[in-house]
Amino acid sequence: MKKSFGLAVLIIALMFGCASSGGSKPDNEKATKSGSGKGSTILVMIDRGIEKSFDGGQVSSRNQIGEWMELDLPAVLHKKGFNARIISKRSEYSHAPGVYLLTVKITDYNPGNKAARMMVGYGAGAASMKTHFELYSQGSSPILSDDTGVGSGRDWRNVVRKSNELMTKSISEKLGE
Repeated sequence: MKKSFGLAVLIIALMFGCASSGGSKPDNEKATKSGSGKGSTILVMIDRGIEKSFDGGQVSSRNQIGEWMELDLPAVLHKKGFNARIISKRSEYSHAPGVYLLTVKITDYNPGNKAARMMVGYGAGAASMKTHFELYSQGSSPILSDDTGVGSGRDWRNVVRKSNELMTKSISEKLGE
């Protein structure tokens, strides 16, 4: 009796799930037809902000956070309906309608202290990061320029994710005008 009741609930849930999602277009198709920037291509160039004065630990930290950002930022942009990919040189960007260049520079990074985060909590040992980003369209001056500053008492990856989400939100708002 319990098995048949569970099976009936599962079948009903599947029927309602299929019925409600049928015929709906993905968000990026809706956005493209509505005239917003979603569905556009965003080429992303990340400057890790490594300076000659950095010691080995600082260089390692910047490379670690830069590598994570290069993986995460295109994924966050994809979730918002943009086609995004990393480029290594500005010359890989060509001015074309619907193609944007996003430059991101990590201006400050503090990896915090993992032991303090684990033992003390309450924000002790928090990681923090500041970035400057610019979005270019067909002109030589940016159509969007902003700074982000985020911190997290959980993990350095959260700092990158928060920063990426803030940039993506700003870009979505700008291109959705």
